[in-house]
Amino acid sequence: MDNDSESLSLIIIAFVAGFIILQLRRTLGRRDGYDGKDEDKGKNPFQDNRPKNAPEEGNIVPIRSGIKPEATEAPVANNSVDIGVSPSSPHFGILEKINAFDNTFTLPSFIDGAEYAYGMILNAFWSGDIKTLKEFLSKDVCEEFDNAIRSMKEEGNVFENNLADVEKIELIDASLEGSMAELTVRFNSHMTIVIKDQEGNIVDGDADTVSPIVDIWTFCRDVKRKDPNWTLVSTSEA
Repeated sequence: MDNDSESLSLIIIAFVAGFIILQLRRTLGRRDGYDGKDEDKGKNPFQDNRPKNAPEEGNIVPIRSGIKPEATEAPVANNSVDIGVSPSSPHFGILEKINAFDNTFTLPSFIDGAEYAYGMILNAFWSGDIKTLKEFLSKDVCEEFDNAIRSMKEEGNVFENNLADVEKIELIDASLEGSMAELTVRFNSHMTIVIKDQEGNIVDGDADTVSPIVDIWTFCRDVKRKDPNWTLVSTSEA
């Protein structure tokens, strides 16, 4: 009888112990798999684990696969915009694409700027103003102008030229590679061309003769940039 009582007591105790263990597991959960024993004890598990130089997620810009970041896509041209040239012109397509990059661009506005630049550059060259020339010319063209100015000074001569008028400005070529545009124009002008020595004697030219001059200049500009100024990259005489 005593043995039965003891067995019953053991069963009851085991049942209670099992019940307690079950409740503890429900409350605390169980530890399966990774237990953190290999974790670096000095590392905060809640710390941002991105590299220090990694950009914030809000600043990440996705790049489409297969396209280089520096590649420039030409924007879609707005066919309703009047760019000041007939659609039948061989240059219409290029000018229209330039306008798509810079919606302030039109051929008349460019021609006006080219005429102003023509007079400014010539007068700066004749007066030896290399500082002004650097603002309008590419490095190569500026070097050519600078060499000519130096040669004149070494010979002791000076220009006394005068631009009388610009009779006609005509666009004769246009190109666009990416966002780099080149426009070539022909200037028909009249000017007096005179070179004098240090004593004021005329070395070349005639102050009383107005000569017709034809210059062909090429201007270049990155039309996706906000700077509206064009740079003179090539000059020649027709």
